[in-house]
Amino acid sequence: MLLNQLTLAYECLSAIGNTLELDSMIFEVLTSFSRKTGAITARYYKNKIQEEPFLHIGKKLEFTTDINIDKEKRFLIVKENDLEIIILPLKYGCMVFVYKNHPNINKLAAMLGNFQSKINLSISACKGVQELEEMVESSVNQIQEKEKMLLAQSKQAIMGEMLEMIAHQWRQPLTAIGMTSANIAMDLALDELNVKTLQDDLNNINTQVQYLSSTIDDFRNFLKESKEKEKISSRIITESVKGLVFLQLHSQQIDLQVQECEDIIINIYKNELIQVILNIISNAKDSFENLNSLQQNKIIQLKCSRAEDDLKICIIDNGGGIPDEIMPRIFEPYYSTKKEKNGTGLGLYMSKIIVQEHLKGKLFAKNTVDGVAFTIQIPIWESNDES
Repeated sequence: MLLNQLTLAYECLSAIGNTLELDSMIFEVLTSFSRKTGAITARYYKNKIQEEPFLHIGKKLEFTTDINIDKEKRFLIVKENDLEIIILPLKYGCMVFVYKNHPNINKLAAMLGNFQSKINLSISACKGVQELEEMVESSVNQIQEKEKMLLAQSKQAIMGEMLEMIAHQWRQPLTAIGMTSANIAMDLALDELNVKTLQDDLNNINTQVQYLSSTIDDFRNFLKESKEKEKISSRIITESVKGLVFLQLHSQQIDLQVQECEDIIINIYKNELIQVILNIISNAKDSFENLNSLQQNKIIQLKCSRAEDDLKICIIDNGGGIPDEIMPRIFEPYYSTKKEKNGTGLGLYMSKIIVQEHLKGKLFAKNTVDGVAFTIQIPIWESNDES
């Protein structure tokens, strides 16, 4: 008998301390104690016995449920017909074990009562872990929501740049359309309209209109939220960036040099990568404003290559570099050196978040002899393996 009691005690204590998941711990205690003691049924109630049991093993039996439980007691024994019911009050709820004519019901109840404090401690630990998990989940959700908000703010911050880009993209074709239509009007006024010349002029206008429409599509596609990854060539990424910013940079005497790169296929959120590159190019463009306006050869280089299993994209300028005391802080949120331009301090911060969290890559910067080089590294195989 002593050996059986020791075995039962060992199994129950093992079940109590075996897990920090509340449901699993309660289930193991119910199972261990009922199996070793021959209980007909075992239940765990979160609140009152009158409610449906939260956990139940064994036979489904009907018995008196209108029982007043004193949580100060170690255990209660209730007899009903030929059934004997042991109730173990706990800090949260209670356990119920049902037997039929058990010869040692008092000893079983006393033994179960000895586990009360241990079970209560374990329940408290499980509850603590559960609450901690809920707090962590809530914090993660809040961080994700804040990240979404910052991402939206970052995209809004670049909208001014985008409007300026559109203005530069449209200025030349609109001028061409205006001049062509003026020539047609002049020919009509002088009665010198030639059918072939008119056809050529109309074709030219149509070409310019298609270019304007294509430009709108480029910007609209960029502004769309990237909800799904897409397989795309690194060349298309660099060409898309060039198409968006080339004329704007050219109007400011900045030479954008896009190096012909290897055709590397990656599975990414395309618009988010383009946004990162545009943010960095925008910073490079602004860096030239702090230099001598007579400086020759303002250059921004956009390069991409394969570095082992990574796609490596470099944006390099000769705009004078970043002061050493500022360099460690450039990726901090709301840290901006462009206060006079109403800089938000979100561009580089969100760029790093996008690269690290969304693209699973790395973003870092270092000064060169006459400027700064930003490097984006995105794992090729990981991006292609993900669904």
